[in-house]
Amino acid sequence: MRVAVIGAGPAGISASLALIARNVHVTMLDEQPSAGGQIYRNLGNVSRKNARSLGSDYVKGQSLLKQLEQANDKFFLTLISQASVWSVTEGKEVSWSIDNKSYCQKFDAVILATGSLERSMPLDGWTNPGVMTVGAAQILIKTARYSPPSSVLVGSGPLFYLVACQMLEMGNPPKALLETQNNSDLLKAFIHLRPNLTSLLYLAKGLVMLAKLRIAGVKRIKAVSDVRIKSADKAHIIEFSKAGTKSQIEAETVLLHAGVHPNIQITQALRLKHDWNQENQCFEPRTDKFGRTSLNNIFVAGDGIKILGADAAKISGKCAALALLVDNGFAKAKADLSRAYRVHQKYVQIRKFLDVLYAPKDWYSCPPNNIIICRCEEVIAGKIREAVKIGCLGPNQLKAYSRCGMGNCQGRYCGNIVVNLISQIVGQTPQETGYFRIRQPIKPVTLSEIANFQELP
Repeated sequence: MRVAVIGAGPAGISASLALIARNVHVTMLDEQPSAGGQIYRNLGNVSRKNARSLGSDYVKGQSLLKQLEQANDKFFLTLISQASVWSVTEGKEVSWSIDNKSYCQKFDAVILATGSLERSMPLDGWTNPGVMTVGAAQILIKTARYSPPSSVLVGSGPLFYLVACQMLEMGNPPKALLETQNNSDLLKAFIHLRPNLTSLLYLAKGLVMLAKLRIAGVKRIKAVSDVRIKSADKAHIIEFSKAGTKSQIEAETVLLHAGVHPNIQITQALRLKHDWNQENQCFEPRTDKFGRTSLNNIFVAGDGIKILGADAAKISGKCAALALLVDNGFAKAKADLSRAYRVHQKYVQIRKFLDVLYAPKDWYSCPPNNIIICRCEEVIAGKIREAVKIGCLGPNQLKAYSRCGMGNCQGRYCGNIVVNLISQIVGQTPQETGYFRIRQPIKPVTLSEIANFQELP
């Protein structure tokens, strides 16, 4: 049996290890130069001291990467790095490109462990030079040991505070945090808090990060809204409102963060059913509790199903692999699958609390008419509203009206905003509105790459 695992983050690595342990041949494909995903990015290439400065969760990945390294020495694992997967079919045929050459191989099963995407935060000035996402700043920290100076962070969420603390550990703390959540969000979230050991540890971890920032004197301004960024001469003025009062702050770099959502490009291309998560305002692929989809021997694992974090993703990847084994005659894997699922459930309880606490805000989820929504094609919100008013029925027809969603990212970053805008105007739910119809190739691929196509046995 040959299995393709797409994505080498925590879920993909755990799934691969579970399969290799039972002598199943695994081909793991990932876009990055080394395994680890975003959470463990570049971990194998940094010193232990530098790794510790980025937090215990980052260091925790060393054990997982060590296991993968040992497994790579065996016959049962093929790890293909810097591979851009641009097609996955119902027949489990996977196509990818490396160095301007494309390859295709048919597998008996596929596990999609493609992780999450950082949600865009369209506001006035978000496309200016020197304005980027918190996730992009974290990539700089992990790969180049560079923390943007005199930064102001705008947004909220676990990653928001984690990156602020990582910048602090590097000796270059943020100038200020402009936080979009408010006391009302906290009260709403507490209703969903179901304490167990796992959730209490998560809360404790968050409180420790906030304490570090407070001790370091990092300014925190909560309940901000209507943020605008004016940029000139490599400097930025961030204007914002708080309780009806307008204020501003200067910065050299502005980092935006509105949470993360599952990367659903491949699952959408496979025409799988998806459900709208109202709290996290995103579509999630419909699977059973182990990651099975409606397509035989195609599974989804980790944050690609629902955002639960790296620890939960590891267990999710293991569950998907074990369920795949059970479906294909490995009856002895049933007991391990039951145990893994029980562990996974411990991570679910805290998520509802976090989703409600850090829910996206209307002022950037449905921004004013002058704000760019689709960066690839430079489509503003007003263009989308105008299209809907003259008869555009949904995201797919919007492509013909405006080219929104037709750029290089194929709707990855504008998709959810488009769904929100259309739903608001038409007066229907995002589930009724639906998403872009994603087609193969999922990622841009050149004609020369296709000309250099090599079909593998």
